[in-house]
Amino acid sequence: MPRVNASPPPPPAPARSWRWAVLAMVVVTQAVFFYTRCVVDERPTVDTFGMPNPYLERPIIQDRGMLGTRAPAQPGDLVVSQGKALIAGLATDGTRVYFGESLLGQQILAVPVAGGAEIVLGSGRMPLDVALGKDVLVVADGGGLMTDGQGTITAFPLDGSGEPRVLASRLVLPSAVAVSATHAYWIDGGTVERDYMDGFVARAPLAGGAHKVLAAGERAPTGLAVDATHVYWARQDVNKQGEVVRMPIGGGPIEVISYGQDRVKRITVVGTNLYWISAKDLEGTRATVRSAPVKGGPALDVAVAESRMCSMAIDGESVYWSDPGEITGAGASVRGRILKQPLAGGEPTVLASGQDRPCYVAVDAAHVYFSTQSLERVKRAPKNPASAP
Repeated sequence: MPRVNASPPPPPAPARSWRWAVLAMVVVTQAVFFYTRCVVDERPTVDTFGMPNPYLERPIIQDRGMLGTRAPAQPGDLVVSQGKALIAGLATDGTRVYFGESLLGQQILAVPVAGGAEIVLGSGRMPLDVALGKDVLVVADGGGLMTDGQGTITAFPLDGSGEPRVLASRLVLPSAVAVSATHAYWIDGGTVERDYMDGFVARAPLAGGAHKVLAAGERAPTGLAVDATHVYWARQDVNKQGEVVRMPIGGGPIEVISYGQDRVKRITVVGTNLYWISAKDLEGTRATVRSAPVKGGPALDVAVAESRMCSMAIDGESVYWSDPGEITGAGASVRGRILKQPLAGGEPTVLASGQDRPCYVAVDAAHVYFSTQSLERVKRAPKNPASAP
């Protein structure tokens, strides 16, 4: 029987005391991040053993200054955007890079791919994911931490003109968003009180109008992708194992593409194949990029992370992913990397190393763009280092 439910999502749950603890943790993390970056120029440039420390030697960078002009850390590196606020979501159309700021900034921004003046598309409270449409950037925003039901899906005009259009509101955890030619799709992860059994998948017209719940009662849905005929996501089965599924874009029966997955972090559809990250946990431990035909079939391993995998992007020939590296006692890492591997198989190539906890990844014809947790928060590197000027 088709698992389609066009009823509205359940009403928001009341405020919970545990959210105070979550908010405190996030605020403390941001405070430590801000403090450690602002006092770099006051620290000694040698460690206690008298050895030079390249991390401490990095000069302080003014917020949103020298965009695209900083000397590269390695050949081909370029800083696209700098700032104190961490980012969430990353997308590019080959002309600009788009992303959201969390907490300290709370803005939705666009910046030229080679760096330059930033365009403020609008404001957000807690952006969690972004997706590019033809002339809009659709943002999934979690809203406030203290009360459920403050999440939104909003379409921002790419040129910064006109008012942002709220496509859906009163969401609990809109953690992923995807865009077709006419609609925005999103997942709501559900509530902890209901053991995340109240998650759902929905869509709304980009031009505005009532949204429609395509699948209700989805347990802890994650990842999201859409093509011309279907919408794809992952969920937990009755044994809390991950499974990747699909449904016609307008609603209809749910088909299982692949069973027995771990936690699925990201889903991308390329042609007749679907790709996703399957990991032990949300941090991406022991992660693998896997692939299966969109109509279902055996899942094959495409790339395996040496340690962790935060996110990925695919351009039709290769998969690109971020390895955040090991977090040190100071809460930072300079061992993060951006890697590339052909979809047809082969050895991975390191495109960027020595990065501070890279995560979000996007690609265009010539470059891979990635986020970090340093002031150099958006960077780019050539997809093909040997041919880079």
